[in-house]
Amino acid sequence: MDLKLVRIDSRLIHGQVVTKWVKQTGANEIIIIDDGLAKDDFMLSIYKMAAPSDTPVNVRSVEDITNDWENGSLEGKKIFVLFKDVDTAYRTYKNEFPLTKIQIGGLGSGPGKKKVYGPIYFDEKDITMLTEMDQNNIDISLQQVPEEASLSLERALKNIK
Repeated sequence: MDLKLVRIDSRLIHGQVVTKWVKQTGANEIIIIDDGLAKDDFMLSIYKMAAPSDTPVNVRSVEDITNDWENGSLEGKKIFVLFKDVDTAYRTYKNEFPLTKIQIGGLGSGPGKKKVYGPIYFDEKDITMLTEMDQNNIDISLQQVPEEASLSLERALKNIK
């Protein structure tokens, strides 16, 4: 398995951003990891329509993606992984899925969330989970589109307002 890009973006598959990332990374499959969405065939069909037509989209629960990895069914695939929130990425990490790098592209505002960078907002729970992953050798950066420079988690946390 070749994880071309692992991204947290609450919008999941949207517009040109995903199209650009798929093209730039050379991924040949998009896997959304989300427990609720894995049970929602209607929403899956919408995300499949939003993706590039030549790129299959699959949705897996945290448990299912870990099983897929352990049984070798992801071998030979060039995968673009999407999470819609930090909590799901963190649970996947705790389930020992081999994450080494995570890019954060968009997390909306809400109660208790503070602006970090562009359209990226964290609450204290997000910061705690991301910091733990970062301290355990997962490279975490913030980057909205391929044309902009990435920002390390450490630098981003210094920007919190």
